[in-house]
Amino acid sequence: MAAYRLDAWLAEHYDLPLDIVQSYILRGHALVNGSRGKAGQSIRPERDRIEFHPPDSVRNRGTHKIGPALDALAARGQSVQGRICLDVGASHGGFSRALLDRGARRIYAIDVAYGIFDFELRRSEQIVLLERKNIKDIADDWFDPPFYEAGELFIVCDVSFISLLPVLRALRSFLERHGLQADGLFLLKHQFESPESTDAGVIRDDHLRVSIEEATLDKIAGLGWMYDGSYPSGLPGRRGNQETFLWLRLPASNKSQK
Repeated sequence: MAAYRLDAWLAEHYDLPLDIVQSYILRGHALVNGSRGKAGQSIRPERDRIEFHPPDSVRNRGTHKIGPALDALAARGQSVQGRICLDVGASHGGFSRALLDRGARRIYAIDVAYGIFDFELRRSEQIVLLERKNIKDIADDWFDPPFYEAGELFIVCDVSFISLLPVLRALRSFLERHGLQADGLFLLKHQFESPESTDAGVIRDDHLRVSIEEATLDKIAGLGWMYDGSYPSGLPGRRGNQETFLWLRLPASNKSQK
């Protein structure tokens, strides 16, 4: 169970500049286990209850990031209308909100943290919230019968501090075990695929960004996922990183083991 500074963890999960997060913490917008948080305190998201109450404009950043990619898919005849969805790294629920706005039937929202998911979304009967769950440990008993009866899923994914590869590996193993098809939008954060290439956490060179993306796609193909295109994030990352949504697909018939 990894430990993080409260300010750094919130900045990454809410995609905000560190100084902005620190100002919100000073103003009492962050609670840890019911007590007012301090910027430099150590937290363990899978253990501690973390509450963060920023302005609405901050809570909606995730919605604005993925919205254009979802709309581009819909224009290609791949709407999420009526679909069963899985939101990996749900954080405060920006992606879940975007899915609901576009007619998703049911959303299973997974995050390692506890307490940061938007209060309004918590009350939605269309959302099944799975907190303190690490997607790398995805298990059969997390889900109810309607999930398995769907046959196919639409996945959205935004994870921080780790590569997409272990996430995709765990998902493939789980989905194939249950004969489920899936496609979805996975946010590629180049800085976490090649952290040694960053300048203070930022990939500044466009050629390097392309090289990292191509190398990552090669590895993704080796995991059995099919690449159907990419879309730029509707907003840059908090430090200015240009991030990309990968549209990936895993057919139910794909049984290759790597």
